[in-house]
Amino acid sequence: MESFLDKVINDININTLDFMSTCFILPNRRSSSHFKKKLLEKTEKTTFAPLVYDIDSFIIQISGLNEAKLSKQILTLYESYIALKESKEIESFEEFSSWAPIFLKDVSEMDQNLLKVKSILFELLEINKINNWSEDKSYKEKKSLFWEILPSLYDFFKQELLKSDLGTKGICYKEAKENLEHYKEANNNLQHFFVGLNSLSKSEELIIKELLEYNNGDIYWDIDNDFLKNNSHGSSFFIKKYKNSWSRFNKKSFKWPGEDYNKKKNIQILSSPKLIGQAKIVGSVLSSIDCSKGSNTIVVLGEESIITPVLNYIPKNLRNINVTTKPSKELREIKNIILQIFEIQLSHKASRELCFKELNFSWLIKKIVSKTEKLDLNKSDSAHLILKKWNNPKTALNNLIKFFQHIILSFEKNTNEFIQIKSALESLEKCLEIISDHSFVKDLKTLKAIIISQIEESLVKFKPNLNANIHIMGLLESRAIDFENVIITSLNEGILPKGKTQDSLIPFDLRKTHGLLTYGDRDAIYTYHFYRLIKRAKNIFLIYNNFSEGVLGGEKSRFIHQIEIEGNHNIVRKTYNPIIHQADKGHVLLKTPSVIKKLKLLAKNGYSPSALESYIKTPEEFYFKTLLNIRDTYDTDTINPRTIGLVFHDSLEAIYTPFIGEIILKKNIQSALSNIDNYVGRAFIKNLFKDYKTGKGLIAFEVVKNRVVTLLRNEIKDIELGNKIEIIALEKKMECKLRFEEIKVVVSLKGIIDRLDKRNGIIRIIDYKTGLIRPNEVFVKSIESCFGLTHLKCMQLLFYSLMFFKNNKTCKNVHAGLISFRDLNKGLMKFGIRQSSTEIDHNIDEIKLKEFEKKLKKLILEIMDPNIPFSSKV
Repeated sequence: MESFLDKVINDININTLDFMSTCFILPNRRSSSHFKKKLLEKTEKTTFAPLVYDIDSFIIQISGLNEAKLSKQILTLYESYIALKESKEIESFEEFSSWAPIFLKDVSEMDQNLLKVKSILFELLEINKINNWSEDKSYKEKKSLFWEILPSLYDFFKQELLKSDLGTKGICYKEAKENLEHYKEANNNLQHFFVGLNSLSKSEELIIKELLEYNNGDIYWDIDNDFLKNNSHGSSFFIKKYKNSWSRFNKKSFKWPGEDYNKKKNIQILSSPKLIGQAKIVGSVLSSIDCSKGSNTIVVLGEESIITPVLNYIPKNLRNINVTTKPSKELREIKNIILQIFEIQLSHKASRELCFKELNFSWLIKKIVSKTEKLDLNKSDSAHLILKKWNNPKTALNNLIKFFQHIILSFEKNTNEFIQIKSALESLEKCLEIISDHSFVKDLKTLKAIIISQIEESLVKFKPNLNANIHIMGLLESRAIDFENVIITSLNEGILPKGKTQDSLIPFDLRKTHGLLTYGDRDAIYTYHFYRLIKRAKNIFLIYNNFSEGVLGGEKSRFIHQIEIEGNHNIVRKTYNPIIHQADKGHVLLKTPSVIKKLKLLAKNGYSPSALESYIKTPEEFYFKTLLNIRDTYDTDTINPRTIGLVFHDSLEAIYTPFIGEIILKKNIQSALSNIDNYVGRAFIKNLFKDYKTGKGLIAFEVVKNRVVTLLRNEIKDIELGNKIEIIALEKKMECKLRFEEIKVVVSLKGIIDRLDKRNGIIRIIDYKTGLIRPNEVFVKSIESCFGLTHLKCMQLLFYSLMFFKNNKTCKNVHAGLISFRDLNKGLMKFGIRQSSTEIDHNIDEIKLKEFEKKLKKLILEIMDPNIPFSSKV
């Protein structure tokens, strides 16, 4: 396979080129490093290396400024905000930080596109005056004050940065365009080659066009001819625009329309539930292909949270791996320790000891103390630093620094723990400078927010290994680089691609008017990078999560659908269930003393149905998610299952709460329907979606609203049939204890019942599900089969029923069922035991629950058994 970079080097004929007068510009640092490596391999003469930049570094160095880190930008913006507000209704730093990054991203993008930022911010002010005209006066005034300050805030902030020769990326780009003539005069012999670019901002486009004409440089695009010819193919959207609009291509050839995509490829479309299932597929694929030939294999992570499971499932014989930013368990642990310490400081005295005991469960703390020592509340100097009340941010920082200076002594130099703690200490010392320079840091909550942002920014970067056989990265990192074997995870709608949402203060129409990227443009960018990556590959493995959770749960990406529809290649489709294959049986996670302590804490705090479900599906998932707290993450730009679920639950709780203890009447539901926008709107605000009337919020709002309306109308139909429904409780927290005589332990069970009601005298336990539920998932042949993979919803319903019975001794029987958010017309899908092909017993009574409790205890005993490791069952 001739890679794109090889093709460029061959075309330029590097051995006749004067490297002293040559500059190459590529999409990012990774592609720049690969290009340098290839230049070194192919250069036959001894010479000075040419200049090789990534596009950001190249343009920023033309500007003469330095790009400020995001944390610096936010701090400077907040100081500017305080100066302009003059002590009038100043938001806390925590509140300010919730919208500041979005504002900074928006104004930076405007600057990159050479737009008049203040003018657009004034347009935004007028739009929001119109949008909020019907709101109550106090809310309208508050919103108006927010939008009115933005134009002045941007000006003030920009000047403050420029005083220190700093800028946002956008400010740097705009300044680079202004400085271009000076750059050309200083580099009048330099020939520029632009390689592998795609979507360009206006400033990039003008700078590149001018430099190409200046010293007869060249530009190399990586696009397939088939995509250029196809007007509906998103991958060619930007490059086709430049090909048709740049006058350069009227007289010079366009490099290059390739013919790579239609060459023979082996494509497999693979699905499995959730992150752990996908990680297992990655391990299985890597063990089945030849990864020994140079840098020929890439694993693209569709979402960051999958990296730890992926690394865990890579076959042990494959160790020549390049992950430039490694997942830092140490860094995450340091963050958690700091958050727990602040919880101790900010909590009431009665709960501080509980918080401190929780801190002792940190594996990092356990590493630094002996089994007999522990962090003692009365004896330890370290404990004194944490527990003594901090009176001001400076004292807090000094105590934290001393605390981590004590911790670091327990680790050898160059270990991961030492490196990350050292990095954290540097961040804390940086925070001392910040509180000295920024007078607004007066309380512990503000200090906590600043420390966490500094810690997150301090993630230690690992030197890339360009000679590795396997490269693990995100899709955008793969720009301009080719691989023979391509594995892509998380190919689901809402992840890859992200979908029709955008985290921005600027509404869609205004973005469109001023030529800013819309969700459609972003979709085209991801489409390009996806197709570019696979077009030269021979073996392609496209992996998606088939677990039907949430509105888009289990829905494979449109990229997969498109490849299937094209019909250009032979495709193999496979679905993996969570059961691991015999070949992988040796992969186990042992129950160390540390893990046993976590299990005992879990038993004390309470097992939930979801924790048990994850163990039954995949014990490793239980280990990662429940014990290590590594969760599936959702991009805030997307309509994600968690947000939809919370808003749906909160909307229904608000609607039905006034009727607790009463028979619901038709007029009650009709009244709720007439006020539905307010109910759903307040639920969005409660879940921190204040601007639910535009962009991502509006889409999510309409989705939830439509579903709630459907459910309420179904309720009306039920009432019209003469059924009497009484609400008993909503979002009811339930707990109970199970005594285990075998191990002399009491285990807690906990859960929240979404709705308890009584219909025609029968108590019903109702659980709302955002995912798709099929009726046969709630029917079983026996209680034992509730613990099988295909009937875990039954296990959850009996779990809730068991807790209800233990808290309501006089109860004789109940019904329990699910309402699916994605299929509300099926109504309540009730648990039942099949008596025959036509007869189903829906009653849940004491006899059934005694049998269920026996099976449940057996499962929990297995989880807590130190001799049974966390490994998938064959």
